[in-house]
Amino acid sequence: MKNRRIEAILATAIYVFILIVVWANSMRNADSIQLFAQMAIPTFIYLAFVAFTQGISPFCFRKKRIELGIVLTLALFFVTWFALAACVWANRYPRHEVPFSQSDFLGEALGIVCVFFLLLFAYEGIKRGIRYLKLHRNNLTRRIGQESLVVFGIGALVFLLLMVLAPELAALWMVAVPYAYILFALITYWLIPHMERRQHGVDKFILVTLPLSFVLFIPFGVLFMSMMGSRGVIFFLVWMCIAIIILPLSWYVFQQQRQRIAQLVDLKKELGQTSADLKHLRSQINPHFLFNILNTLYGTALQEGASRTADSIQKLGDMMRFMLHENHQDSILLAREIAYLRNYIDLQLLRTATTPEVTVDCDITDVLEGVYIAPMLLIPFVENAFKHGISLQEKSWIKISLKESEGQLHFDAYNSIHRGAASDPERNHSGIGLENVRQRLELLYPGIYDLVIRETTREFFVHLTIKL
Repeated sequence: MKNRRIEAILATAIYVFILIVVWANSMRNADSIQLFAQMAIPTFIYLAFVAFTQGISPFCFRKKRIELGIVLTLALFFVTWFALAACVWANRYPRHEVPFSQSDFLGEALGIVCVFFLLLFAYEGIKRGIRYLKLHRNNLTRRIGQESLVVFGIGALVFLLLMVLAPELAALWMVAVPYAYILFALITYWLIPHMERRQHGVDKFILVTLPLSFVLFIPFGVLFMSMMGSRGVIFFLVWMCIAIIILPLSWYVFQQQRQRIAQLVDLKKELGQTSADLKHLRSQINPHFLFNILNTLYGTALQEGASRTADSIQKLGDMMRFMLHENHQDSILLAREIAYLRNYIDLQLLRTATTPEVTVDCDITDVLEGVYIAPMLLIPFVENAFKHGISLQEKSWIKISLKESEGQLHFDAYNSIHRGAASDPERNHSGIGLENVRQRLELLYPGIYDLVIRETTREFFVHLTIKL
């Protein structure tokens, strides 16, 4: 509805403009009958345009009432034809100086109506093409299709106006519009991205685009010169004027599009990080009120000589402080992430230390200072291994390996699988979740990580490599 309203407003504005031009040109040389006839021609064309675009097309063809639409279109064609024939007759033969039977007003009106309806159908086709491209999005193809339809649609309307007002400029417009857009699309969507990938500068851009624009202009320029009978200097002048406009415009549009895409990527990354952090926060409780209790339990355990219990309480406190203060940073020292992993594994070993059926092998190498990583990327895999890989009644194993070499992190987790009972509420819950880790890796380390996860009925294997 909104698009039809805008369409009607634009058509009305163009119609009023044409009426003013016709009235200004005909006042001095035409009598009242001729003036009325000349102003009636664009009026009937305008009414036919509004009737088709605002009535027949939306309420018949778009709603699949094809037969009714064809009948109404034919009726509109004949009504417009006879109305224009009357206008042509009144304009050419106001005093009936030529016998009525010898007039050619029907043929002349038929030619006008045929051209108008052909342009009208082309205009509707352009609108349907734009609508189709909006529904079937395909990035670059969709963008170029939409732009070309809009450019050539508006160009056709302006061409019709120039044919009425300035026929000598119509030929130039007919050549300049398709050449300018083809040059713009070729440079913006192919040449500049290709040069950007090869890190070429503005000087190389100018050296490449100027010859390219000239070669591309040759068929258009030859067509223009054949229509206008112009000399060679006009050929170069037209090419130079268009190139001076299109080349900087293409560069500017590409830079603006790249900035918008970068902003969208950053926004997506921030939203993804926020979503991942929210999942962390939902699984956590505020640990502030627990610190005093942990300190009290730590002191009590030392007084009673329970050194293992005291050490475990201290590790738990360190883990909670890590989650409170460092978990929400964009990146932390890899050494801090490893310390958190070791504390978590040590606490888990408390419940497996007295069970000979459980084997836990950890090969975690210390790393140099100055190496950073996004927090809480590795713990979900370790948490998953202990949650589903340990059974106190059956033989179980977990093997964890972590090392950093030449700016690359190599992490492996390999464990047996022992699913909980069907009634266990934690059966399908694995903390943060491996899928969430995938999303964070894709957002934080796109193209520089490799994650391999393999699972059988009895084993689970994770291999992760990140270029830090």
